[in-house]
Amino acid sequence: MRAGILIIGSLLWDSRCEREAWRRSRLAVDRAVPVKVPIRYGRRSESRGNTFTMTIGIEGSLGQAVVVPCRTTLADVAALLAEAEALWQAEQPGARAGKISASWGCVGVRFHDEPPPTDWFNAWAERFRAKASPVAPVNHDGLLEIEWPAVAAAIAVDVILATATRSDENLPRPEDIADAWINQDQGHERYFFENVRCGIRTPEDLLIWKRIEERRPSWLGRNVDAEAVAILRGEST
Repeated sequence: MRAGILIIGSLLWDSRCEREAWRRSRLAVDRAVPVKVPIRYGRRSESRGNTFTMTIGIEGSLGQAVVVPCRTTLADVAALLAEAEALWQAEQPGARAGKISASWGCVGVRFHDEPPPTDWFNAWAERFRAKASPVAPVNHDGLLEIEWPAVAAAIAVDVILATATRSDENLPRPEDIADAWINQDQGHERYFFENVRCGIRTPEDLLIWKRIEERRPSWLGRNVDAEAVAILRGEST
């Protein structure tokens, strides 16, 4: 079975050594394909200065993420679980071996076929229930409950793994998202601009950018990715 990773944020561009090593050893990044999925900035992250990071929704306006094929074809569910564990290690370096979830998120799977192959589904669900706790939109069987990403069929994968992170109870407005970056000066705005540069986009990006440009935070004149700014300014006109 051919697998891919649905990436909605910093896993695609973060330069930390463990993430670079994961991408290099596990993924065919040069074959990444843009896909349409319901994503938004929906989770306030303490580790990023209480600014917002991406979450996957069950429904709503579609944003753009990427699916990156795994280098190795999966022979069985043990191989699928190994990819899930490697993904979680990239998400949470230092997590105990075998982990695929925490209180804030978990790895889920979406099979292309509906219904999924019975033997794969049963084995995955059994192991997920033993190892993990679900976080929406991943259900108690470890299935990612979203539509198969539009365009993903072009990369010919049979199953997709993704990290679901727990959204804030009250989803933020674009102004709230922008203000969280505007009101800090520790470089956390990089999360937004790197996503834009790498083609990871939400329907609210231009509203967020408009607020940032209007408020002119001190960091806007320094160390902000010129390519991302050019993209946003071009789209705004």
